[in-house]
Amino acid sequence: MIIDDEEDARDLLKQYISAHQELSIIGEATNGREAVELINKLQPDTIFLDIQMPGLNGFEVLTQLDEIPEVIFSTAYDQYAIKAFEVHAIDYLLKPYGKKRFESTLKRILNNQNNMISLAEELLQKEMKFPAKVILHKGTRKMMVPVSNILYAEAFGDYTKIFTENEEFLSTKGISELKETFNPALFTRLHRSHFVNASAIKELKKIDRYYHVILTNGEKIRVSDTYLPEIKKIVL
Repeated sequence: MIIDDEEDARDLLKQYISAHQELSIIGEATNGREAVELINKLQPDTIFLDIQMPGLNGFEVLTQLDEIPEVIFSTAYDQYAIKAFEVHAIDYLLKPYGKKRFESTLKRILNNQNNMISLAEELLQKEMKFPAKVILHKGTRKMMVPVSNILYAEAFGDYTKIFTENEEFLSTKGISELKETFNPALFTRLHRSHFVNASAIKELKKIDRYYHVILTNGEKIRVSDTYLPEIKKIVL
């Protein structure tokens, strides 16, 4: 998908992209708000995203997506590109650019979006102390999940499984690191391997020797003695 408010810039990209039979253009947007709507609707694999646009700029577009695609930024303002992207080892197209520059950018970025995720997470963090959304993995997809939808998290080796009402995701962060990014007034630890959204706790119940929380979706999770006093304050 091509997102740029300048028709000439869109036409140039279409010309360059048309030389690659493995690529197809599924849509165009001329401003940031239209871009968010179309990206969320069409879920492109890759977007060419201008930075300076009406409505929302390219940075703001990233924070409002449901899913993070592969991103190639383009801009006529090097102060945005160099400062924002060289730090994160993300390539960009500085207008005006030629076909040779386009080709080298395409080769470097299409198979690697790890740095893109780092940038998107940083942008979310800048919006507020505790972001309203978090980037999680679902298979090969990178999803932007509202934190309020998360019921609980479970340690999974060096990673963390995240559960909402109907879906399961994976975070590449360990459970302790991930917990630090969430508001402690809303999320509380149950055990060294679990933390939970306090609003999802329906009941605290002793089962055999141990206390468990019963969540709104019926899930039962054991509470360790260390965290039991804090859970009792919430539930009782």
